[in-house]
Amino acid sequence: MLTSLAYTDNRVFKNTVIIGWNVEAAGLYDRIISAPALGYNVRGFINPNGFEEKSHYKNVPVLGDLKGFKDIIERLDISHCLIVLSPSEKQYLSAIVKECNRLSIDYRVVSDTFEDQYAHIIRDVIKDVMHPQDFGFRRIFDCTVASLMLLMLLPLLLFTAVLIKLESKGPVFYSQQRYGWNGRIFAVHKFRSMVQDAEQKSGPVWAQKSDPRITKIGRLMRKTRIDELPQLINILKGDMSFIGPRPERPFFADTFKTQIPLYMNRLKVRPGITGLAQVTVGYDETFEDVKDKVRKDLEYIQFAKKWSMNLFIIAKTVKTVFALEGQ
Repeated sequence: MLTSLAYTDNRVFKNTVIIGWNVEAAGLYDRIISAPALGYNVRGFINPNGFEEKSHYKNVPVLGDLKGFKDIIERLDISHCLIVLSPSEKQYLSAIVKECNRLSIDYRVVSDTFEDQYAHIIRDVIKDVMHPQDFGFRRIFDCTVASLMLLMLLPLLLFTAVLIKLESKGPVFYSQQRYGWNGRIFAVHKFRSMVQDAEQKSGPVWAQKSDPRITKIGRLMRKTRIDELPQLINILKGDMSFIGPRPERPFFADTFKTQIPLYMNRLKVRPGITGLAQVTVGYDETFEDVKDKVRKDLEYIQFAKKWSMNLFIIAKTVKTVFALEGQ
């Protein structure tokens, strides 16, 4: 049906599969064919629980199960997956997301299928929530404020650099690889708050409370968040925004994305110096902290256009700085 529409309307339709074999999946198909402007050409369903021959809904077939996922994607030139899982199917969500990422397939979660504790996340949490004009305004705001802050805080930046050099050997600045917008890796810049080569023996590890690797001036910088100020350069370069999900190190992110469904969808917007997760959850100390942050990051992505949300984050960040609540 959608194929004929694509021909008569001269529109480009996206070859799509619906992953899920349940009432909601059928209802989703009905909504798609009633709204051809969505641009989905549904080629069939994938049944996560196993393939049943000759199964179909309104002449749209069940193409197979997850074992044949890669073959279905390649054979039918699928570019989009719509994931709508029943309670008995949601155990497959992590594997589905991982496979979509591996095959570079655009996907949308169109049902509350994550976990019970994620029930507050509205439907279709992966959709693009910001229009190009929103990004344009945000970039102007970010660049203007970052430039003004660099000029106003230049004496503080120079004074901090001198204190770092006086206390310990090593460079003033510390650069670290992080995942950025749409999965692009970039170097985040910070004032060095730890001894030089802090992870030479241990390898990548989370910073802990009362971490012995942190210098005296480093502890003060962390409490006031002064160590984050060089990231104003990252904002001007376009790597980051003032507000957004915190960029994670690839070493940790590559582990989390296999264990936490939707983890990499934090990167649908530019990462931020501060954000909803940072001001409400704090630093990562346990795996549960990471899951809490993912929930908050996805919540922020939904409401990123609301200035009330952004003003709340800015106010909480200012309070954290003046109350010396950083870690």
